Amino acid sequence: MNFGKTIKKLRRERDMTQEQLAEILSISPQAISRWETDMAMPDISLIAPICNLFNVTSDELLEINLANKEEDITAICNEADKYSRRGYSEEARRILENGLIKYPDALKIVYHLMYVSYWQYDIIKDVKYLDEAIKCGEKILAQSTDDSQRHGAIQVLCFSYRLVNRMEEAIKLAKSMPYMSVSREMLLSRIHTGDEAYTAKQCEANNLLQFLSNSLYSMQTKKDSGEWTYTTEECALLRDKRIALLNLFFENGDFGFYHTHLCDTHREQAFYYAEKGENDKALQHLYSASEHAIKFIISCDEECTSLVFRGMARGIWSTGDSDNEASNLMSKMENSIFDNIRETEEFIKIKQRLSEYAGKWEVK
Repeated sequence: MNFGKTIKKLRRERDMTQEQLAEILSISPQAISRWETDMAMPDISLIAPICNLFNVTSDELLEINLANKEEDITAICNEADKYSRRGYSEEARRILENGLIKYPDALKIVYHLMYVSYWQYDIIKDVKYLDEAIKCGEKILAQSTDDSQRHGAIQVLCFSYRLVNRMEEAIKLAKSMPYMSVSREMLLSRIHTGDEAYTAKQCEANNLLQFLSNSLYSMQTKKDSGEWTYTTEECALLRDKRIALLNLFFENGDFGFYHTHLCDTHREQAFYYAEKGENDKALQHLYSASEHAIKFIISCDEECTSLVFRGMARGIWSTGDSDNEASNLMSKMENSIFDNIRETEEFIKIKQRLSEYAGKWEVK
């Protein structure tokens, strides 16, 4: 903002002296001088009289270009996303916090900071990040009229309220959302025609697959009685179903981001069989986990050729950690549960192959 130059320009265009402007506004000439040298700003009560006097809007007077402002806010959020999508949350936070210094009322920046804060809590488990996520989400619900922002805030608040034992609020917010049967993907798949209909149906199938895959991975819960819903053996069977489900949909092995689902699932199966002492099965699952970790790193963005998702754009994907999948798997393999197979030729080969790809995600 360069208010001093603006007010001086407007005054001179009217052939008006500082003293004349001061008299009209019932203030001292010294006040006008301080404005024009950017040593002070007028009281907010004087903005309207100044605008009326010079026939300008408050945005013009204060040099606020709303179009440029929105473009700048979007650029700030996009830059932060480059880092947050690859697990560099602190760098994303720095960009967003600086953005809020410049645009303290920008709910779009608050929205992105809400997700970064929640992800940081999910990784670090520092309650200050959870508190900030809740604060951002509540601000969006109180002030935003943008449905997408409000829905995102409800999602984060539902998860966050549960973690701080505000269950009634979490349930109330969750019940305020529409049923899956009237979701965006469901409706668009039935509205569009031609090529757009095909794309919409693929998007619908992809979302349903992701929901089902995640559900199979997290079905184990504790009942009110304290008992678990599934035995350890049954959990292993659920993981087998997840593996089978994804292989059913991606018969050509072009799993894209679902490589991460398979890497995690095979890794958990390796833990399960290593604990049972079934070393051969543990090694088989570790090998499969390593293959999916590597393929995710080198081929995640390749075009899908499998029947259901043939030709579907992969889109933007995110990771929760700046370490790539190979690095994360190698770290998990240090667990003492694998001590009985650590010196085997197969285990050593898996680790050596992973080390060729292990590293940090690049920010693009």
